[in-house]
Amino acid sequence: MTAHTIRETSPAAASSSEMNTSGVPPVPTSFALFKAFFFIGLTGFGGVLPWARRMLVERLGWLTNREFAELLPLAQLLPGPNVANIATVLGRQYHGAKGAAIAVFGLYLAPTIITIGIAYAYARWGHAAITEHLFAGLMPAATGLVIATVLKLVTSLPRSVASIVLVAATFIGIALMKIPLLIVLAVLGPLGTIAMLRRARKD
Repeated sequence: MTAHTIRETSPAAASSSEMNTSGVPPVPTSFALFKAFFFIGLTGFGGVLPWARRMLVERLGWLTNREFAELLPLAQLLPGPNVANIATVLGRQYHGAKGAAIAVFGLYLAPTIITIGIAYAYARWGHAAITEHLFAGLMPAATGLVIATVLKLVTSLPRSVASIVLVAATFIGIALMKIPLLIVLAVLGPLGTIAMLRRARKD
């Protein structure tokens, strides 16, 4: 899977954040993995996925928009949070099991500390009117972040009727018919793969 989803990189590549002359991003160090996912976890208010995409695709260039869109379904199929699964796959790709552990640890370190502090504060002041207004005000911003991420992922889809049909079928199955995610992906995933293989053969 990773051979098609994540660009292969050599362990001997330089560790700077700039791309080399071949256009392939150099292998990040273990500390770079930790720092990237620590920042994702620290700034991922209202949902980590939009921030993860911005960091990994737009800022660091570790993944292209297409590669991120291809990795996301795998992360959704695996148990656990999507971004934690992405961190595991990327960390494993670059530095094996140690890299996976470092990426996941970085992702959860800041949120764990912050959540413990917020839980303590909420236990004391959670029923105050200002707290309720604060959470109500954050909801539109969180919704906007998710919508923005969805729109960016849609732009990376192949321009074909099959892509449109699959997107529409997935939306109808999950949002309208309330079918479990795993069932929808189990049915539509193979159909999407077949459609893309046929298109590749025609091209």
